[in-house]
Amino acid sequence: MALSLSAPVGDKKRITKSDPKTGTSKFKPVKNAPADVKLVQLMLKANGYSNIQISGKCDAGLIKLIRDFQSKKVGYKKPDGIVDPGLGTWKTGLPKLQKQLAEDQKVEVYEIKEEGKTKQVKVNEFLAGEKALRHEVLSKANMMYGQAETWVDFCNDVEKTRQAEEGMMMAIVEFTMSTVNSDTDPPWSAILKARSEASSLQSLVKRDRPDWKKVQKQDAKATKAYNDGQKAFKKFIDARIGTASNAIFTLEIVRETSFTVIEVYATARLMATKGMDPWKAHAIASAGTEAMKSSAGQLGEYLAGNKVTWEGAAKKVATDTFFAALAGAAGGKLGGAFLKGVAGKVAAQLPSKAFQTFSQKALTQFMEKMFTTAVGQELINNAAKETIMLFKPLVEKGRPPNQKEVLDGIVKTLTGGLMKAAPMKNVSEFAGNYMSNTQNWMLKKLIPSTMDGMVKKELAKKYGADVVDAFAEKHGPKIYKDIADSVNSKTIIQFANDILGGSDGSKSGKSMQKSMEEAMRKDANLRKEIAAMIQKKADAELKKMAKAG
Repeated sequence: MALSLSAPVGDKKRITKSDPKTGTSKFKPVKNAPADVKLVQLMLKANGYSNIQISGKCDAGLIKLIRDFQSKKVGYKKPDGIVDPGLGTWKTGLPKLQKQLAEDQKVEVYEIKEEGKTKQVKVNEFLAGEKALRHEVLSKANMMYGQAETWVDFCNDVEKTRQAEEGMMMAIVEFTMSTVNSDTDPPWSAILKARSEASSLQSLVKRDRPDWKKVQKQDAKATKAYNDGQKAFKKFIDARIGTASNAIFTLEIVRETSFTVIEVYATARLMATKGMDPWKAHAIASAGTEAMKSSAGQLGEYLAGNKVTWEGAAKKVATDTFFAALAGAAGGKLGGAFLKGVAGKVAAQLPSKAFQTFSQKALTQFMEKMFTTAVGQELINNAAKETIMLFKPLVEKGRPPNQKEVLDGIVKTLTGGLMKAAPMKNVSEFAGNYMSNTQNWMLKKLIPSTMDGMVKKELAKKYGADVVDAFAEKHGPKIYKDIADSVNSKTIIQFANDILGGSDGSKSGKSMQKSMEEAMRKDANLRKEIAAMIQKKADAELKKMAKAG
């Protein structure tokens, strides 16, 4: 880049007088050629006027900055607002412009397209953006692949059941389902395609240097396949649920199949006619069906001539019924006081190091919400079923566990694998980074915006807008850092607790951080507190400057 001006830049109404000896002017007319204007703007930027726009247009704002530079850096008592080629203003500003250009030439840059426009970015900025994009797309790909894998696993289990790997009774149930409604057949094509396309997206993103055009194209394909798979799987599940209640009326089914269909149908009827919660209806239906099945089995033993006593038969029916009821409750939606008890106890046993800044109240609220999600219900259901089986020997000896024992057992089983669940990983990510992320956000965004929006007007009334603007540009960053460091950490922790207490773990740690920043930005009291701190510090500095000037 040529570092010379072809003509003067600045105020066309020149106030500089002609040479008194010759009576002629040594100054050329001000032309404000775009290339010259850009060069002057770059010169001012290199000399500390960081907010200037490199536009190539000379307006009142640029002339004002030229005068400010002439007054402060060149030492003119009567700045004329003009940069003449080769004269004092240009010579004073040129060294720093030359240094800045030399440094820029050492920095490798990439050309990228953004919103249809080509622009240059530094390599470290490009790599940081690429890293964030890679994380975002890979997280999405992992989610879609994991969900598709779950669909495939479920359908594999259905196929195993159809092959009688879980017993003839369950095989007959699956056969009955398929006969009544073909939509109960697993949607293999859609879910396998969803898994395959998500896997391809994972592979493209994990490469050392991803081809982002291919990634974008594959992302669209994988997303469509995932949505299609989700619809197909939902249709499949809905068909299975709907078919169970109809099968008993449309087919002549063997006794074992009838019991299974009766249990499903009885659950639905109790919910519809009695308004029962799903978990309670399922528990009653399971107990009633198991009692019929167990008593029928004992009668069959007696008719077959096997040794059966009234006491032994009653004990067998009671034991089978008890476990069917517990399993029924575990298989449905847990809620009420039981769920709150689980949430509170699990929250109390979370690793203190990872969650030390969160209150017990916020952790418990989060757990209650998380356990009502599909992931949370699955965690509790599995833990409940494992716990029930642990108590079987105790019940067979004649003493069923009480509610406290069941609750404690579920909590203990849950706590073991809880941290591996996706909601807990999201919260852990938020917990580990929110303090430093929030302080950095306040320093770069919240505090400067508060200065521009609330404080500058008040300071300008005392010291003048130009003085305040110059002061903010020069001293603002240090003041912002002092205030960011002095904001009470308890305030930040309180906002974090509020976000955690309202979360169910479905959002990523990054999303929770954004929600917290938005809540802080909207909090009028916090902004007033920050504004007062800025005004106090700025006022003190400006008074010192006024005395020194």
